[in-house]
Amino acid sequence: MRLIKNLTPSLSRKVRNCGSPRQWSRLAATFAVGTLLAVTACETSEQEQLGVIDSVEGPLGGVAADEPRAVLIAQDILSAGGNAADAATAAYFTMSVTYPIAASLGGGGECVVYNNADNALQTISFPIGRPEEGGEIGVPGNIRGFAALHARYGKLPWGSLVAPAEKLANFGESISRAQHVAMLNAGRNLRMDDRLEEIYRNEDGSLKVEGTRIEQIRLSSVLTNIRSKGGAFFYGGALARSFVEEVNLEGGRMATRDLINYRPVWQEARSFDFDVLTVGISNGPQGDAMQRIWQSVFTGKGFLQLEQDLPLSKLVPAAADVFKGYANSNAFGQGANTSFVTADKEGNAVACSVGMGKPFGTGKMGRVTGIALAPVLAPGEGEFPTSPMLIVNKPNNDFYFATGGSGGAAGTLGVVYSALGVFATDQSLEASLNASRAFSMGPGLPLLFEQGVNPSEIQALSTAHPVAVEVQRLGQVNAVYCALGKLPNCQSRADRRGYGLSMIQR
Repeated sequence: MRLIKNLTPSLSRKVRNCGSPRQWSRLAATFAVGTLLAVTACETSEQEQLGVIDSVEGPLGGVAADEPRAVLIAQDILSAGGNAADAATAAYFTMSVTYPIAASLGGGGECVVYNNADNALQTISFPIGRPEEGGEIGVPGNIRGFAALHARYGKLPWGSLVAPAEKLANFGESISRAQHVAMLNAGRNLRMDDRLEEIYRNEDGSLKVEGTRIEQIRLSSVLTNIRSKGGAFFYGGALARSFVEEVNLEGGRMATRDLINYRPVWQEARSFDFDVLTVGISNGPQGDAMQRIWQSVFTGKGFLQLEQDLPLSKLVPAAADVFKGYANSNAFGQGANTSFVTADKEGNAVACSVGMGKPFGTGKMGRVTGIALAPVLAPGEGEFPTSPMLIVNKPNNDFYFATGGSGGAAGTLGVVYSALGVFATDQSLEASLNASRAFSMGPGLPLLFEQGVNPSEIQALSTAHPVAVEVQRLGQVNAVYCALGKLPNCQSRADRRGYGLSMIQR
């Protein structure tokens, strides 16, 4: 069942196909945005109405994420006339409730943004901040980051983007398979205090299974304040004082000025060209790693646009050469990062990566706010983040590709490998994401490979990597691809290695 129907009241209506299973599945869905709005699932306006779900006809763009509910909410936002920034904001706040192992309000992240109107590729970075006095608990960046994204590029009212997450936390939601499996995969790295255990563990200590309904009333109260008073309220109002107090009770050394002074950073995206297309990525070391891998194996097809051959025997050495300088990073990741991508009918796109450094961050939850608290980590500690990526045709103002990944260092190669499958070897988006991967953290180190890798590829790498180990998965990628930059050609895919979702309405 879909969670919301209308974002704002609608007076002009028309009757649609009331026999549609999708319409009946949404019948009488309601949610709170100041006051309750109740509408039937078979009514929309004669024309597109901003804020009314399903009032937008035809292609919407696309959404893909590691957690399914976030995709459903983001698609509703697009179908209500919202843009890519709106959809990304709503997806994030939904994941703060449904996928807090990596997307808690206490964490940080980064987005790469393409705005079609000014033909600009930008990054907005909002990492976990370091308090002036130190301490083990960091300053949250996600709330201010997505508030800044919405303030610059959003179209729908702020409250309508936070309200779905608020409702999920308040009235309860079922643990998704994505969240459950992420906790299982974290294994010994999963730390929980008694408040997290109350939500996610049974009395016998076992993890609650997917489908178990949970409520997060304290978190809902925070989201209510954020929805009604804006994202900045968390950093400077009474809520800020409450958060600081609970952080310090848990061993932190935070002051209200740490929240007040926190700012996300807008920059022109790091970029490089191949043929007529431009790749936009992070300005951080994760973007540098991605560019070095890409350009060491592919600089473009050239004038003849001939399909290229990019076997793993070329990609793995490129990644090994880059990541030999990150020997302490986790090749697989620990479930502490996640990605999502959105694109809209106007040709705008957003690709984001958010994380907690470690699964559930410090493993502690605020007593008052219900927020999982993120740690302050030294460079090289925690999970290596994967840069979001956008690919556009700037001369024509066309968006082509949005992708993000997770899974430690291997996630970076997964993103590059998937993108090159589309642009270098002319595979479909699905085939590119499904292709079996291999990876190594450096020359002489073990070769990690997935089932399905051709034995001849493993043999070709055996001299540089004499030990080969088969693993279940290497990275997890989400992507939206609009062939030739045309909206009717858009496709979206979530990686088969995870339990996310992708949706496009045609």
